[in-house]
Amino acid sequence: MKFQFNKDLEYQKEAVEAVAELFDTGRNLVLADETAGNVLVMRAPTSEGMPVVANELEMDNRRIKQNLRAIQEKNGLREGGETSDGKEGDESGESDEVGGLDISDMSDFSVEMETGTGKTYVYLRTALELHRKYGLSKFIILVPSVAIREGVLKTLSQTREHFRDLYGAPYGYFAYDSKKLSRVREFAQSINVEIMVMTIQSFNSDTTVMRSTPDRFGGESPLAMVAAVRPVVIMDEPQNMESELSKAAIADLNPLFKLRYSATHKDKKNLVYSLTPVEAYKRGLVKKIEVYGVEEDDPGAFVFKVKEIRTQKGKSPEAKVGLEARRAGGEFAFQDFVLKAGANLFLKTKKNEKYAGILVNEIDARRGTVELSNGNFYKLEEESRNKGEIFRTQIRETIKAHFRKQEELGENVKVLSLFFIDKVANYVEKDGIIRVIFEEEFEKLNKNFPDWKNADVSKVHSGYFANAKVKGAVEYKDTTGKTKADKEVYDLIMKNKERLLSPEEPTCFIFSHSALKEGWDNPNIFQICTLNETRATMKKRQEIGRGLRLALDRNGRRIFDPNVNVLTVVANESYRDFVSSLQTEYTEAGYRETVVPPNGRNREVAKFKKEMETNEDFQKLWEQIRRRTKFNMEVDTKELVKNAVEEINALDIGNLVVRVEKVIVDFDKDGKMKTVYEGGGAGERIAGKIVIGNLVERIVQETGITRRTAVEILQKIKNLELLFENPEEFQRSVMMKIKNALNDLLINDGIKYSPNGDVWEVTLFEDWETYAENSIPSERSVYSRVVYDGDGERKFAESLETSPRVKLFAKLPPRFQIETPLGTYNPDWAIVWDGDERGTKLYLVRETKFVKDIEFDLRRVEDQKILCGEKHFKALGVNFNVATKTGLEDLVHGALPKKRRKKFGV
Repeated sequence: MKFQFNKDLEYQKEAVEAVAELFDTGRNLVLADETAGNVLVMRAPTSEGMPVVANELEMDNRRIKQNLRAIQEKNGLREGGETSDGKEGDESGESDEVGGLDISDMSDFSVEMETGTGKTYVYLRTALELHRKYGLSKFIILVPSVAIREGVLKTLSQTREHFRDLYGAPYGYFAYDSKKLSRVREFAQSINVEIMVMTIQSFNSDTTVMRSTPDRFGGESPLAMVAAVRPVVIMDEPQNMESELSKAAIADLNPLFKLRYSATHKDKKNLVYSLTPVEAYKRGLVKKIEVYGVEEDDPGAFVFKVKEIRTQKGKSPEAKVGLEARRAGGEFAFQDFVLKAGANLFLKTKKNEKYAGILVNEIDARRGTVELSNGNFYKLEEESRNKGEIFRTQIRETIKAHFRKQEELGENVKVLSLFFIDKVANYVEKDGIIRVIFEEEFEKLNKNFPDWKNADVSKVHSGYFANAKVKGAVEYKDTTGKTKADKEVYDLIMKNKERLLSPEEPTCFIFSHSALKEGWDNPNIFQICTLNETRATMKKRQEIGRGLRLALDRNGRRIFDPNVNVLTVVANESYRDFVSSLQTEYTEAGYRETVVPPNGRNREVAKFKKEMETNEDFQKLWEQIRRRTKFNMEVDTKELVKNAVEEINALDIGNLVVRVEKVIVDFDKDGKMKTVYEGGGAGERIAGKIVIGNLVERIVQETGITRRTAVEILQKIKNLELLFENPEEFQRSVMMKIKNALNDLLINDGIKYSPNGDVWEVTLFEDWETYAENSIPSERSVYSRVVYDGDGERKFAESLETSPRVKLFAKLPPRFQIETPLGTYNPDWAIVWDGDERGTKLYLVRETKFVKDIEFDLRRVEDQKILCGEKHFKALGVNFNVATKTGLEDLVHGALPKKRRKKFGV
């Protein structure tokens, strides 16, 4: 295979032109009849030193600043008179001020390009374009790691023929090596384009060598010769070169100017081009992302995940912790809490039984641990307790996805899968858990796929790890990507991409600990499986970046079909957590959705209109709805037992398993990440001991029924054996079914409302502070503005505002709350409606629920509260109903089912 490069990709040409146009001052351009060599000059670094061929460019900073502004305008990087680096475009600095224009920073320029979109290709082509237009010939590419250096050298090798056809001019390139300083001398003296690639670490550590004066350099130091050529310094991932040592080393190179290229800039100095992750994703320049969320589905598991430990001077440390908390409706959900020493987990989680009696003993910021009163310590992002089952499910799902992808693409595309593992020993040892599971699952699955049934499992997978010979034996180790021992690994990976993509090469499943980070990717990585010991090992963007590049066919040509270019990430967490973390990383990197954040919104005040105090329509409306009620309850125990048993017998409780849920990641029009659910399934069964407490006592405490009733229900159900399959899920479901049956009986037949003689005062109608984006000005409302929740309420409010039959309306204030057995209920709207031509007026209270069927589309507790609202207003003789349309089609009669209207006489 030979990689093919496309010279006509518009976004890459735009990035190249953005830099090249910076220096177009009218005097810098190379004339058509001049050769590049004629523009360069020979000069010596000192009066006695060896001559060098140097870059020459007339740096008209004022003109370059003007060019910068024009380029930023063209590329959409200027808003409100500000440049992309946050500096005011029209205000001068204190140095190099010329005619009110700050030109002090015209030697640093940034290009932002998402991982996988050809950043290395772009800056190499930019160097050659700068040579073509301005005669610049000396370039140093600074990289933060050996991995990235090897990747750059590989790209230089792959593109040599492509760039020769495109530009014609000869060029040389090499990796800096302190043992081969003669190549540095050739770099300085060559009349051709020269590209030196060096890691910032090698330069920092070799400054003594670079400053020495060997005889063959004529008494001059290699560093002085390099500095004399005024190289253009191209910084790859400059955010990793921000130490004072690195800055000083770069300054010693005496660059003509610096070009910064990254997907994750920390400091965007004079940004001239930006291709954000969202834009690259939407334009189909990288693969789409599909996430398989893999997590244990064990409601009985003790969940305590330490996400962050915060310290502040003079204060005790705090821990951000994920716990399972009870919600208002009785169901459970995971939630983040910020805890201090002494926090009571039982109370924090609204009395979740699994945390009963457990307090936070100590938060140790230095060790990154939280100690609980049960004697257990929890570390930051601690691994799952069911590690083996989760590993097996992840590996199985990855192999299946790989087989299906290869089957889908056929022989035209070689499919690769990449595994990030927790420990090298778990793979390289013959009995390592990851190796054993992979080979077992491969041989279970391959028989179902004709192209794989005869594959030799020992040949299809391989690992890339640093290794060293210890007493004649090869010893593998966990790697960091920074040690000398890693170089052999990187050489193998970087220099054999074509072989890896060849159908003749059987290796297609790649295992790595940490060697394959930034600086390595492969266009045909279609699956990434994260078997990391902790979820904080690698950033999500770093993980997915290894496989974002668009795929290549067997002839090395790029494939642009979006149905082919899908990267499947098999994550060791829920897809919600994975996507949330990815969105957070984008946000932290500056890629915020275009929705205006709360602090940036225009504040408004919805004022209660004083004239309402004398308005006849409002007075009559308020007189009807201001009365308060009390309720009494009675329940038929026999009916309760019968209904609860029926609901419990219908339960379908699954086994304790590792759950797999699949989603496609996308972005909405505002750039905010969203997911499209594709389905789910059960993975490996979780093995563990069954612990069952006093179920009767727990039912009594949770539901409020008597012990006798609880025992009677349990005696009559027919599926009690489910308790031993999934204890916690069954117990929670039983309690929820009993509570639902109890509430239905109470609310439908057993609860009665009656006026209690008390009233709400008009002072409930306080001014509301809101935002312009969440409200509209109003003539017919009792407020100056109508505050709405969501698009449905906004459209409904607009209908009320424009209808000639609406005389007056009010969004009822939050403190207008009706008591129910399930908590308080706040109805939405009060309306004065002109009923007919005789002037008859209706005084209505309406709930708005923009759903197709309120019986099936609402949460049960929400539906039950609305039923209580009906009974409250029926007791007052007030017309109450539910509207489900944003217009006024069902305003008068409402959308409650006929059986309800008949039952409650509404």
